[in-house]
Amino acid sequence: MKIISLLPTYLVVIAIVLVIIPTILGIVARLFLYLHLNNSAKKVRHVLEGRPIEGRPSILRKIEQRFQDFKISAEEINTNAIIAGGYSQEKCRVLGIPFNCDAIAYFTRLLPNLLLSFGLLGTFLGITINLTNLSQTITQVDITDIRNLVEELNQPLQGMGIAFITSLVAIACSSLLTVINLFWNTNLAKAKLLNYLEDFADNLCLPQLQVVSPLEAAIVKFSESSDQMLANLGTSIEDAITTAFKRIEVSAETFDRAATTLDQSRFPEQLANATNDLAIAQNNFSQSSLVLQNSTQSFEHSLDGMQKAMRQVASLKEEVKTTNQKYDALLEANQADQKTELSG
Repeated sequence: MKIISLLPTYLVVIAIVLVIIPTILGIVARLFLYLHLNNSAKKVRHVLEGRPIEGRPSILRKIEQRFQDFKISAEEINTNAIIAGGYSQEKCRVLGIPFNCDAIAYFTRLLPNLLLSFGLLGTFLGITINLTNLSQTITQVDITDIRNLVEELNQPLQGMGIAFITSLVAIACSSLLTVINLFWNTNLAKAKLLNYLEDFADNLCLPQLQVVSPLEAAIVKFSESSDQMLANLGTSIEDAITTAFKRIEVSAETFDRAATTLDQSRFPEQLANATNDLAIAQNNFSQSSLVLQNSTQSFEHSLDGMQKAMRQVASLKEEVKTTNQKYDALLEANQADQKTELSG
């Protein structure tokens, strides 16, 4: 208590705020993170062993959801990236407040070095202030009075010696945190959890994943292309037929106008005009007939192409069925081997 009474108030405040309180927070955060990682690893191991658990870890639900969102082949799935992404979102509650696991690990790993820096800061601040007081004391006290000079210098010198206590406290707290970090090693707990998660993703999630084989993807792409081709072909035929009928309608109107003109006019005077109109109408009608004939032929060719495409699709579906049967047989054999290895 005598030493504490000699400490300046500002040094006590600095030691409490920058050293003592962060040390306590670091110890509590490291403990909660270590327990959280070990409990999560234990639950994942129980899931792998088929044991019932209370409260499925949230990271397992995130990994399963990520696998369910994939619609690609199994060879293109990066399980390590999925596990790393799930762990990066993992939260750990410290005194009821959720914090990111990586952030807690980084804070507790960096804290011992920060404590040393804060301790040195308090020490040098105390030495600087005490040296200022010592200079003022020397200039104000009579040098010839040795006893009075010693008494005046005693308190600043004691203050400078006690200022090193802040460094001692910081070094002690830093050493304590280092030992605790070694005892509650979150890196080992994290590695164990990630190993269990990788086992869970490779041996439980991947076999249950409904992926699309390369052959199925090719068939789907071919079907989409065929549907688009048929849609474009239907649109072209419809446009050709519509154009042909429009031309026939125009030809009929022209012929009707020619006949009306022939009826309403005098035959000798309007015969030449009516003949010309009739010739134009006949020409348009001939062109419309040719367009309709070409459209009919194109439609017949399109039907032949559609029949061929449907036969190819049917053949590909048979090949897909055979491939899926072989894939299911291989998957069952692989699962049987894994069960045999696990039981062995």
